[in-house]
Amino acid sequence: MNYKALLTSTTVLLAIGGLFSKNSVQAAKKEAAITTYTDTSATPKNANIWKSTKKHTKDIPVQILGINDLHGGLSRTGNAYIGNNKYVQAGSAIRLGSYLNQAQNYFKQHNKNGYTFRVESGDMVGASPSNSVLLQDESTMHALKAMNINIGTLGNHEFDEGLGEFHRIVSGKKPTKTYNSAEMSYPHTSSGLQIAIANVVKRSNNKIPFNWKPYIIKTVKTPNGKKTKIVFIGILTKTMPSLTTYKNYHPYKYLDEATTIAKYDRILRKKGIKAIVVMAHTGVASTVDAQGKATTTGASVDILKKLYKIDPHNSVDVYLAGHSHQYANAKVGHTNLVQAIYSGEAYDNVIGYIDPKTHDFVKNSVKSHVFPVLSAKDDPKVKDDAKVKAIVQDADKRVASIVNQKVGEAANATSFTGRDANNKYQENETGDVVVDAQLAQAKKENRENVDFAMTNGGGVRAGLKVKPNKSITWGAAQDVQPFGNMLYVVAMTGQQIYDVLNQQYKNGRTYLLVSGLKYDFTDNHDPSQPYKVTKVYDNSGKELDLNKKYNVVVNDFLKDGGDDFPQFTQGKVLGTATAEDDTEVLVNYIKDQTKAGHPITVPKLDRKNYIPNK
Repeated sequence: MNYKALLTSTTVLLAIGGLFSKNSVQAAKKEAAITTYTDTSATPKNANIWKSTKKHTKDIPVQILGINDLHGGLSRTGNAYIGNNKYVQAGSAIRLGSYLNQAQNYFKQHNKNGYTFRVESGDMVGASPSNSVLLQDESTMHALKAMNINIGTLGNHEFDEGLGEFHRIVSGKKPTKTYNSAEMSYPHTSSGLQIAIANVVKRSNNKIPFNWKPYIIKTVKTPNGKKTKIVFIGILTKTMPSLTTYKNYHPYKYLDEATTIAKYDRILRKKGIKAIVVMAHTGVASTVDAQGKATTTGASVDILKKLYKIDPHNSVDVYLAGHSHQYANAKVGHTNLVQAIYSGEAYDNVIGYIDPKTHDFVKNSVKSHVFPVLSAKDDPKVKDDAKVKAIVQDADKRVASIVNQKVGEAANATSFTGRDANNKYQENETGDVVVDAQLAQAKKENRENVDFAMTNGGGVRAGLKVKPNKSITWGAAQDVQPFGNMLYVVAMTGQQIYDVLNQQYKNGRTYLLVSGLKYDFTDNHDPSQPYKVTKVYDNSGKELDLNKKYNVVVNDFLKDGGDDFPQFTQGKVLGTATAEDDTEVLVNYIKDQTKAGHPITVPKLDRKNYIPNK
């Protein structure tokens, strides 16, 4: 591992305008520096965060250990990219717990009277593997409790089954409906997780739901008893209408992130609380280009820039981001901004010192890092967290009879690529199998005369795993399609299909997987849409008629315009496409194909054809 000192690259951007007073106007006109840090150390033991400890003997040491986007990843691993480093098979809650303990121990060695807070920035649940989703993510709640993560906020996936169901599993109450036997017999206990959410209110009364608070205050003190406070504000992206189904997002309003932060920052400062941490489910990414220049961009940066425009003298010291599943470590103004990838592949480690006289972090004392959760192979000295491991093993045992059921076979003993191995045109083998399954099962049930199927790339969560004997299990299929979305048939004109395919190249973040059709696209020489679709045709090669209506199978998320595809809402919903949800549709497709003597084969990735613009 590379243990060089922290590298920095500074980019200066403008914080435009001002609001409150003459001094505020002058401050707002000044440039607000955005500094991007590149973490090079794999462990806090070797990082440069202990040098200033002796300077702060009269201050209160505070450590914030943060995670985001766990997505029920109790045992899931992946490649973690932090700065210029790649860490193979990083992650899993089992390893994460140990690394949080290690980081806290290092902190305590240098700050024996310090305080550690373990927090999360949303999406702890949802899109989860079998050992979490089959237990309604209650196993993940148990794991969070075992890791002492007790302060958090909402992500979009906390809404997947309705916010009421998330509140139930946080509280540890019994299920309100009947699930599988494994879930019904699982221990329903309180997670102890305190939820802070400042910018989500009920449409009916403008109150924060479930008696949650906009922020959570914690008291800290010096060894001689001088007390002060630190606060954690919770924020969720206001783009929720494009991130979940209508029935789940519509009961609530999502207030502007920056305006909400500014509101509570002022309230807290009037109370004398100036050490402020924001846990925000808003994306961000720090990247390094080929020339070695490091930059940080994304919604979180935009929100902080807006905050500084509204209130140049804000007291937000730390901004713990989530949602975009990327590494970030930067500073916007005086605010440290971090994001720890996803699925437990990394964690935030922020350390600062609060002056009990000013009740704020000492200027420039806050240092932020993101460290990987290394595999046992890369770091055998760190053992799995025993408490979390016991929870995961228990969950595995409870769901084994369901997960290990063989549902079919593949033609070869090779797993299918997933979204982490997209080709350059945003296609992957598993995604194409998923949409093929949806189209085939809809035609089989003959609910409507269906022509095509489309699904969002983010809905295909994993590659389809195939065992050495070529068998495919229920658990492998469920890992691919964990949401349980229902499928619908939407009548769309050829023009609307062109429009929705072009939308992929306008938002630049999301993409579609298609079945029953193919299309050509080329360069567009427009920064707002760098590519455009030039020809769409069915599998026989016949080009779509712009005025003709076609029946398209989509999930209920896309039907409601999710992932910034509003064109689907312009079509006419004809009804459900299948009786089963998308998980069972994939399972049944694999079963049917295998029974018919057609084991699942790797599809050719040729549905999106790039033609250079000459």
